[in-house]
Amino acid sequence: MKTDAKLSIIIPVYNGENFIAGTIDSILRSTYRNLEILLIDDGSTDNSLALCRKYASSDSRIKVFHKKNGGVAEARNYGLEHATGEYIGFCDQDDEVSGEMYHKMMNRLSKDGSQAAICGCYRKKKSGEKVIFEKYTDAILDRPLIREKLLLPMLFKGFDAYGNPEIDIYSTIWNCIIAKDLIVEKNLRFFSFVNYEDDLIMLLQLLMYADRISTLSDILYYWNTNISSEMHRSAKRYIKDLKERQENFLNYVVNQLEDNGIPSKTISEYVYVQQCRNALLQLDNLAASKNRKPLQQIKELEKCACISHIQSASTIVAPQKGFVRNTAIIPLLRKKKIVLAYSLNQMVDFVRFFVEKYHITEKLERRMKKAH
Repeated sequence: MKTDAKLSIIIPVYNGENFIAGTIDSILRSTYRNLEILLIDDGSTDNSLALCRKYASSDSRIKVFHKKNGGVAEARNYGLEHATGEYIGFCDQDDEVSGEMYHKMMNRLSKDGSQAAICGCYRKKKSGEKVIFEKYTDAILDRPLIREKLLLPMLFKGFDAYGNPEIDIYSTIWNCIIAKDLIVEKNLRFFSFVNYEDDLIMLLQLLMYADRISTLSDILYYWNTNISSEMHRSAKRYIKDLKERQENFLNYVVNQLEDNGIPSKTISEYVYVQQCRNALLQLDNLAASKNRKPLQQIKELEKCACISHIQSASTIVAPQKGFVRNTAIIPLLRKKKIVLAYSLNQMVDFVRFFVEKYHITEKLERRMKKAH
């Protein structure tokens, strides 16, 4: 690649007037100058669009698009259709990037001849403190190693199989830069089946189709956990057709794995793992239903295909230590202790929401530091 290749950054914007300025400013501070910033206003009802247009009027690298609300996956795909850069990156509307992020990643792409680069990510707390969320080693991975070192650890996150102790990978796309040629050739796209799998789907496609990927030990992306965002993610929303959505998602991923030569044993293990995740989401979903009594909810749970699968599966994958719901609730579901699993999940969700809302972890950490 050319050392000064054009990089397009796609940012979906929806009612982000309180934080989009900080995100744009952080990108504009980048030491890599050949940028194109695509702000995709996804039908905002606040002043986001006007703010985006104001930024565009002061910097020709910023392009603003307005479309009817359709969700993050659709907005990102819209950005892919309009991006003119040779490389594509993504950023969320309330996050920030290091001034060196794009420079370092583009240098690695040029030096390594890779089709994509991935860097580490901080989780930035309300206090401003940064904790490592994703981390990688400096490496150049060809296709077999991409699958071993990145794809399988991502798919089995939270379970004790196919792990890579050298890294900490989640299904995020913000910290990736991808060659547009690969996106066009393989028709890489975002899809949303249930809630937030669009990142996972794009990363899945990238890790299966790329011939070479560079990873950086530098932690350069800052995920801001602002209170409105956290409360939104913790809030429960009942999904009427959740079973069908989960089935469609699982079928999609399994078909992708089969088409790309992943061994049948690994696929069977992945199906078990995903059915465990589906069961936990079913617990959350029924708890969010306002029109069903607990006994009625539990009877519905007993009929769920995902729960039946993990109870009768011959292929079992142990949960990874540190993932509370995987280690505490999945064994109860396997033993058919549905009532206890349902009650424990309610309690865990309540504690998690309370901790997020009132920043309990951060307050305890500050007190412990003062005590020392």
